[in-house]
Amino acid sequence: MEIHYKQLQTFVQVAETGSFRLASSHIHRSFSVVSAQIKQLEAQLGVKLFERTTRSVRLTVAGELLKKAAQNGFREIEAGLQEIQEIMDIRKGRIAVASSPIMAGTLLPPLLATFEADYPSIRILVRELTPAEIYQSILRGESDFGIGPAHDAEGQEFKFEPLLNEEVMALVPKKFKPVPSQTIGLKELSRMPVLQLSNATALRSVLNHAVKKAGITLEPKYECSQAQTLIAMANAELGAAILPRSIIPTQTEAHVQVLRIVSPTLKRKIGLITLRDKALRPAATRLTELIRTHFQQITSHDKRR
Repeated sequence: MEIHYKQLQTFVQVAETGSFRLASSHIHRSFSVVSAQIKQLEAQLGVKLFERTTRSVRLTVAGELLKKAAQNGFREIEAGLQEIQEIMDIRKGRIAVASSPIMAGTLLPPLLATFEADYPSIRILVRELTPAEIYQSILRGESDFGIGPAHDAEGQEFKFEPLLNEEVMALVPKKFKPVPSQTIGLKELSRMPVLQLSNATALRSVLNHAVKKAGITLEPKYECSQAQTLIAMANAELGAAILPRSIIPTQTEAHVQVLRIVSPTLKRKIGLITLRDKALRPAATRLTELIRTHFQQITSHDKRR
């Protein structure tokens, strides 16, 4: 018995709409073609599928059984086609990631290297943006997801999934603080020439909020958009650079020291940013899974220390 896919599609449309005319409109075939396909299907099966009157079309018992079987079959086919598409996306996909420059320059590269080892054919575009621009890029569909700090631009349409609560540190030349220490207060920092990231960064927003709450004035002597520039300036003893822990080199110059800022302690939240009601494509999903696993390992390691 040969039953064609299109015959079953037509049958399901008639069964679901309860009308030959509505079905013909949905599948863009004429009424006569739809009627002929149903009659042919009934002849092949040797059973009546519909009870027809001038006012209604109702399924017979056999029709109900075929409708359920056909719908289940279509779902299986669609699932199989989706799996095939996902395999193709994984092999030859493209991912656009919106990231803060600090994240793009520190935490992302080793993650991308790990991802590329498993999926070498996927092309990845990293957009280095300010926090507000990250959200806009995702909203416009230019980026699949973002990785960066929380920001005021976050709204109901976005999902911010926290990955890391990162400490803010000070890279201080020893000439400004000759006595060795592990920490430095904001008030003490305010008496030094301070090197800060620009107001467009989330870190600056965290710092501005903290100094306002503490009633301290913290005017930057030098202000830059790139963290590496601040590090170079601190190494040149131009001032104390305020930076997230992840950007500060593990090996620093002998004449500078890395101090944890206290009174108050400063932290910034880093997270995965996606559109709340939009599913990621398979390739992007795999990369976000890798990112989550990486940060979970970092968090577990920090808790054990």
